[in-house]
Amino acid sequence: MSAQEKDSLLNKIRRNYSEIRAQLDSYETTKIEIRGQSAEGGQATAYYGVTEIKLIEVVLLGESGKKHIEYYFNDGELIFAFEQNFIYNQPIYINQNIDKENEKNEVFDYKKTIIEEDRYYFENEKLFLWLDNNKLKQDLTIESRFCLENRLIAHCYKLMHKLEP
Repeated sequence: MSAQEKDSLLNKIRRNYSEIRAQLDSYETTKIEIRGQSAEGGQATAYYGVTEIKLIEVVLLGESGKKHIEYYFNDGELIFAFEQNFIYNQPIYINQNIDKENEKNEVFDYKKTIIEEDRYYFENEKLFLWLDNNKLKQDLTIESRFCLENRLIAHCYKLMHKLEP
C-alpha cells in the first residue's frame, strides 16, 4: 500500500470515527456483563445504527487497573480499535486503614493512574497501522500483525454475537 493510499484510508477511517462519535446518542444500545476476562468483571455496550453495528465499547475492571476498548465498524467490518490501559498506583483496596496496618507508603489514588493508549487501523479486517502510546507507528512484523489481528478481531466478534439485539 502506497503512502498516499494509506493516508486516504486513514482519513476515511477518521471520518467514520467522527461520524460515529457525533451520532452516539441516536444509536440503539445493547449491554452485557462480562465475566471471566478480568478480576472484577466488566461490561460491553454495542451501538447500532439503523441497519448495522457501529461501535462496541468494553470496560474490563481489575484490582490494579482497568482496560477500555472501543471497536469501530463500517459496513459490518472492524475498521478501528482504540485500547486504553489504566494502571493504578496501588490496588483499589489499599486505603488509609490497610496502609497503616501494612506500613505501606502509598494508598490507592486514581489521580496517579497511568494511561497507556494504542490505536489499531484495519482495511478488510487486516491490520495496516498500529500507533502506540506516543502515537508512533509500530513496526508490524508478520507475527505481531497476526497476533494483534487475531486477538482484536476474535474479541470484538465474540462480543458482537453476545450483544446482538
